[in-house]
Amino acid sequence: MWTTRLILLAGLVAMISVDFYMLPRRKKHQRVIENRVFNVLGVVAYNACCYLVAALPPAGGWDHRPVWLMHPGARVGFIAVGSALICFGVVLFFVSVRQRKVLGLQDVRAGLLTSGAYRYFRHPIYAGILWVSLGLALLTRNPDGLLMFPALLGVFVAQALIEEKYDMGVRFHEQYREYRHTAWMFGPAWLWSTIVVAILLVAGSGGW
Repeated sequence: MWTTRLILLAGLVAMISVDFYMLPRRKKHQRVIENRVFNVLGVVAYNACCYLVAALPPAGGWDHRPVWLMHPGARVGFIAVGSALICFGVVLFFVSVRQRKVLGLQDVRAGLLTSGAYRYFRHPIYAGILWVSLGLALLTRNPDGLLMFPALLGVFVAQALIEEKYDMGVRFHEQYREYRHTAWMFGPAWLWSTIVVAILLVAGSGGW
C-alpha cells in the first residue's frame, strides 16, 4: 500500500503544480479557473487523495499494527479523538465553503474574507481536510496513515503559500499582509497543541 500512498501523494503534488502555474496567469486562464466543473472535479480528487492516503490499509495488514495501537484503552481513545476530528473537520469544511460561495481556484467575489471561520483560519477549508485526514488515521488506528500525515501537512503548507503569494497576496496587497498577522494559516497554535497532546495521551495509555 505504500506504493499507492506515494502515487496519491504525487497526485496531490501534481494538482498544486497546476495551481502554481495557473494562479500567476489568472487572466490568461480565466475561463478554466472560473469553470465550476473543473473546480468541483479538482476538489473531489484532492479530498479523495488525502483521505485515501490516511485510511488505506497499512502495509503489514490490520492484524500487524503496533501493540500500543491494539491496546483496548488506546482503541477507545483513538476512536474518540478521531471521530471528533472528523466531525469538526467536516463542519469546518462545509461552513467555510458556504462562506466562500465558490470552489477551488474560483475568484471570491466578496473580496478578502476575514470574518467567520476566516477570522481564526487563513485556510479553514484546508484545515478541515487535514482534520478529517488525521481523524481517519486515528479512527482506524492506522500507523501508515499517521506516518503519512506530516507529508500531507507539507503539501498543504505548500499549497497555501502558493495561493498567498500568487493570488491573495497579489490582489489584496497590504490588506492581506495585515490579515496574515491576525489569523493562523490552519488555525490557532493552541488548538493544534491540544490535538497533539490528546493524541500523545491516548498513545501513552496504550503503553507507547
